[in-house]
Amino acid sequence: IARVMSLTDAVLDLPVQSKETDSLLAEDTSVASHVKCRKQSPRIWAVAYVCVAAVQGFLILGFAQGFTSPVLSELEDEKKNDISLRRTTYKDCFIISFLVGAAVVAPFGGYLSDYFGRKLSIIFCSVPFAIGWLLIILTLVTDGPAFRPLLYSGRFVVGLAAGWSSVCNIAYPTEVAPQNLRGAFVALNQLALNSGTFLGQIIGVYLPYYWLAVIPLAISVSFAVLSTTIVETPRWLMTQGKQQEAFEVLRWLRGPNYDVYQEIKDIELIVLSQKKLTLPEIIREFKNRSVYYPVMLSLIIMLFVQLCGITAISYHAEDIFRQANIKSPGLTSSCATGGAQVVAAIIGMLLSDVVGRRKLMIVSGIIMCLSHGAMGAYEYLNNKPYCHPPDDPNCKDHLYPLAIASIACFVLSFSAGTLSVAWVVAAELLPLRVRGVAMGLDAFVTWISILLVAGLYNNYEAVMKPWGVFWAFSVMCFCLVVFVAVFIPETKGRSLEDIESSVMKRAQR
Repeated sequence: IARVMSLTDAVLDLPVQSKETDSLLAEDTSVASHVKCRKQSPRIWAVAYVCVAAVQGFLILGFAQGFTSPVLSELEDEKKNDISLRRTTYKDCFIISFLVGAAVVAPFGGYLSDYFGRKLSIIFCSVPFAIGWLLIILTLVTDGPAFRPLLYSGRFVVGLAAGWSSVCNIAYPTEVAPQNLRGAFVALNQLALNSGTFLGQIIGVYLPYYWLAVIPLAISVSFAVLSTTIVETPRWLMTQGKQQEAFEVLRWLRGPNYDVYQEIKDIELIVLSQKKLTLPEIIREFKNRSVYYPVMLSLIIMLFVQLCGITAISYHAEDIFRQANIKSPGLTSSCATGGAQVVAAIIGMLLSDVVGRRKLMIVSGIIMCLSHGAMGAYEYLNNKPYCHPPDDPNCKDHLYPLAIASIACFVLSFSAGTLSVAWVVAAELLPLRVRGVAMGLDAFVTWISILLVAGLYNNYEAVMKPWGVFWAFSVMCFCLVVFVAVFIPETKGRSLEDIESSVMKRAQR
């Protein structure tokens, strides 16, 4: 067996791995069988199944975001509700309660994901999702002063689940997908997020909020059941010293006709070079330039992504279109934002592994910058008294298409490019030994940024005026383009281990 394995190494030009992996691969004793298997493509259905089962967390998360705009509109309407959220303070609390919950758990989500494993973390996320939506439904039978605390509590608990899910749901497809399809499978999270947002917005036009909350509650139950059937990621199993189980899982994911020999060795080489770290040791690792350099790159990417203003538009879409005097603002905002995001997510899935992550982010950033500039111009013109006569109600009707086109172009370019690949690139850049904790930091920065942008949007609008806010978003989009062009390497078609090695070399320059 030793002689055959040495011949195999010579044929495939692979480095020698540990004795544990040798014993796992000893059953494939034929060099010819290794070479023959290597020609087979990895099967897709197994990876697709586990990723679709796990991605329901992002579907619920998206529903929670899309739920915001129509519910705020409904609870503001005095004709529909005896107990409303008409005051700006109540509206802000409704939005902020969800975002604070997500921000609280996000920094610890990565550590918990490393401690419990990716699979158990995904299963645990389904519990607070279900509890949070149930609390929101119970507001139907709650009157008086208890209404708002119960509503905010439900939103907060859903936010807790969203913060944890935003970490483990990104790490899972990153670690199970084959490298040539990793971008598409990670972008599946974005498709689920956008689909949930669209469903929340479009159904919210027709259903009261308490019946609307029944849908994500049902999805949470389905999420809990299906997530028990997925496998643990081979990379996490290898970090726990479970080589046998990692080999069996990877063989199931790739199929019996695909030789996992090289992939197992690549994972093991990285794992063996990095000892298992405790939390204090992980914190000390951040003093190492080879760690903090890629972590800082990923954090800055996630910061710029949210400063581009997507959540402000998603959460306040109906208000924005109503202020722009657009007819049927609820339905228009659902189609212009939610529908565009779903279409764009599909485009992003198809392009991320073809065009390349870096190029896609740069092109989408330029379109986003121009779209925000156009929307700012619309708001500026719409608020200026240039009509003759001044009281002509149809004077500014010709500007409506500019507003709808600007928002739709921004959402399409953002979801197809920037957002569909930002989490992919951020996860790919991070070293394996701190990936869980670092992704928790990414999620924390994301949710804090959303809190600052969407939660305080009404304050910015009061100070800067609507056109000033959109022009500020345009500047942030331009900064994102410059940052990606200067600092972010291309990661398309490269293994996680290869990306980690190249980033470490770059950090040492």
